Amino acid sequence: MKKRDFGRLLAGMLLGGAGVCAWKHKGEKQSRKDAVKYLNLFRTMNQYVVTKQRHKELADYFEEKGYRKLAIYGMSHIGQRIIDDLEDSGIEVVYGVDKRADRLTYSLPIYDPSEALPEVDAVVVTAYDFDEIAEELAGKVDFEILRFEDIIFGL
Repeated sequence: MKKRDFGRLLAGMLLGGAGVCAWKHKGEKQSRKDAVKYLNLFRTMNQYVVTKQRHKELADYFEEKGYRKLAIYGMSHIGQRIIDDLEDSGIEVVYGVDKRADRLTYSLPIYDPSEALPEVDAVVVTAYDFDEIAEELAGKVDFEILRFEDIIFGL
C-alpha cells in the first residue's frame, strides 16, 4: 500500500470514528432527554390516578376557576385522558393544539401551534416543554396558559 493511500485510509477511519462518536453522543443526549420526559409523564399520570382515587375531579377545578371552554395543547396520552375525563362535565374542550396536527384525527379540531387559535378561557399544556410552549403562546393568545402538571399536583 502506498503512503498516500495509507494516509487517506487513516484519515477516513479517523473521520468515520469521529462521526460515529458524535452520532453516539447525540443519541445518548436524546436518550437522557427522553428518559426525563417519560419519568415526568409517569409521575404526572401517577398523580392523576391518585387524584381520582381521592375522588377529586378536574372538572371541579376548572369550574372553580371559571374556565368553561378549554383547549388542550399536546394531544398524546395526557391530552386524550383529559378529554375523556371532561366528556360529560360542564367543561367543553373546544379544540386541541399539537405540532403533529396534520397527522392526527379526533372528533374535535386540532390546530398547529403556528396557526391562529380561537378564543377559549384557557389552554391546558400537557407537553413536557411547558416553558417554551408558554413563551411561544404568550405573544399569540390573550387567554390563560395552564400547566397540567401544576393542576394535577395541586388538586
